[in-house]
Amino acid sequence: MEGGAYGAGKAGGAFDPQTFFRQPHTVLRVLSWVFSIVVFGSIVNEGYLNSPTEVEEHCIFNRNHNACNYGITVGVFAFLSCLLYLALDIYFPQISSVKDRKKAVLSDIGVSGDH
Repeated sequence: MEGGAYGAGKAGGAFDPQTFFRQPHTVLRVLSWVFSIVVFGSIVNEGYLNSPTEVEEHCIFNRNHNACNYGITVGVFAFLSCLLYLALDIYFPQISSVKDRKKAVLSDIGVSGDH
């Protein structure tokens, strides 16, 4: 790949799906997407239990509904952000402005929480 602004080749290159899905950051982003489905899916399906003596369901995390709601919220946010940045990775070679590329890279770093 030719050198370019912010880790991409020159703008306007053709999209090659085989090369795209072999990149390590794409594999990790898809893996994160799957894990986010596991997180919110497992809490939604098995996160609330009720005992035979009670009518109301309680969260399995210390019987605190906010704990379950927080886990679901984090899982859904991770799911949506993985999809958004996966789409941005596909669109990234088409971005011709260096400023726009910089914004895309910095937002990805900010959302992923790299410290």
